Amino acid sequence: MAGVELKGTAVFIPARMGASRLPGKPLADINGKPMIVRVAEGVSGCGAGLIAVATDDSGIAEVVRDAGFEAVLTGPAPSGSRRVYEAWNLLGRPGDRIINLQGDEPFAGGAWIGALESVEPAPGRVITLARPCTSGRAALDSSVKVVLRCDGTALYFSRSAIPHGGSSYLEHVGAYCFSPESFDACMAAHACPLSDLERLEQLSWLCAGIEIAVVEGPFHGFGIDTPEDLERARRECR
Repeated sequence: MAGVELKGTAVFIPARMGASRLPGKPLADINGKPMIVRVAEGVSGCGAGLIAVATDDSGIAEVVRDAGFEAVLTGPAPSGSRRVYEAWNLLGRPGDRIINLQGDEPFAGGAWIGALESVEPAPGRVITLARPCTSGRAALDSSVKVVLRCDGTALYFSRSAIPHGGSSYLEHVGAYCFSPESFDACMAAHACPLSDLERLEQLSWLCAGIEIAVVEGPFHGFGIDTPEDLERARRECR
């Protein structure tokens, strides 16, 4: 595949068909449009030099291309970040900011991209997002929570309600911005006991000494993981 010459921001959206709780969800219809197309359209006005879907499924790729967006076919991958990393390399490593935006976030928009771009990328730094989360929800669901150091960087991520006994929490929004150097470093990081236990790849990055800067904001929306989430999205999506 020919390389893409690009400075600035490259947005990659990973997508796969095999989600256990909602198989085929990238192509799930949300009021007349496949979810993966809604995600791409939501950030299409953000000014990024490249927006591409990274997928190992030819059906997803065809739908994305028919909607006017770029699709990159990859091999199987253990995580969205690994899939994006392969696609980025296949395209010749375009951009000096590489954003991984999850393919099950149909409410994501340009504000998310702008927030990720608000922190300067660096060789040893990744940027991500977090939003307020009520104590009742944090205790009941498995959404990922994050606690911060005093300087606003991530101290720890967990599916549990952390910090214990808190009255408010920060929910991690699964979008990342990498510099080329930090992307290489993250993908070279080995799994650690904590990342295996929590099933969170970003903990392996923290264990490797990579800084994760966290931008806080409302970041309206929610990820689609279950049939109930999909029905809610259909009610709320225009």
